[in-house]
Amino acid sequence: MTLLVAWTGIDSRSPASVYIATDSRVSWGDQDHFDQSNKTFALRQFPAILGYCGDSLASQMLISQAIAVIEAIPDYTGKKLENLVDIFVRLIVRNYKQYPVKLSTGSLTVVMCGKTTIESAGIFECYRIDSTFKETKKTKLLLPEKSGPIVVAGSGKIDFEKIYKTHQASENPNKSTSRDVFHAFYQSIIQGSDPKVGPIPQIVSVIRKPNTGGAHCGVVVEDQRYISGQLVDKDIAPEGLQWFNDNFEITNPHTKRREHGAQVQPPFRC
Repeated sequence: MTLLVAWTGIDSRSPASVYIATDSRVSWGDQDHFDQSNKTFALRQFPAILGYCGDSLASQMLISQAIAVIEAIPDYTGKKLENLVDIFVRLIVRNYKQYPVKLSTGSLTVVMCGKTTIESAGIFECYRIDSTFKETKKTKLLLPEKSGPIVVAGSGKIDFEKIYKTHQASENPNKSTSRDVFHAFYQSIIQGSDPKVGPIPQIVSVIRKPNTGGAHCGVVVEDQRYISGQLVDKDIAPEGLQWFNDNFEITNPHTKRREHGAQVQPPFRC
């Protein structure tokens, strides 16, 4: 299964960003697992990001296919986020009904977050799509008033909620910050009780800046670089992406150390 956490970072003015983070593990029961699975996606020309949990193989194929169609639609960048969500729902519902039942877990959840339009600044929305072979439900989610989770889903949900609750109840300098959500997320996938979750985080983001699209973020954990769960060698590590370490500090992908001049983020202490 998966741990999926979508959250918003809010500053003194308004929401400044939205993120979706997942682990990178796909499991085949107790038989085996694969730790380099892609579970997060970003639209290149529209400020929207996606992540999934549930039926992993079906989700990867259906989401990739739907994104290809959406990005091929003329002037799709001029549409609103909810218009794209509705197109996305139409495509995955049609194809999921044709997916082999005997190869499926029977359900999937997709979370899609972003800005309402490509021109908008601090107006963000988030939608959750729950689909089975029989029915599909689209839900518009409320954003929190402070930096924090929008939705938590997947088999790792219980571990995350337990850890995040501990963070909020403590004398935590990170309380109600974007980095605190990531701290709880990362602790959940490396320390949690669910063997179907872990151990490599992947992140996608949308920022408030107008006329920017969704973006993949690089992560540096255990002295290794990853994008979408894939190990990235030094010679091809792109500097144009935003890179984070396990403390959610902006990180240089080549030195694998906190970027010079980047804000130091205090770690969580129980």
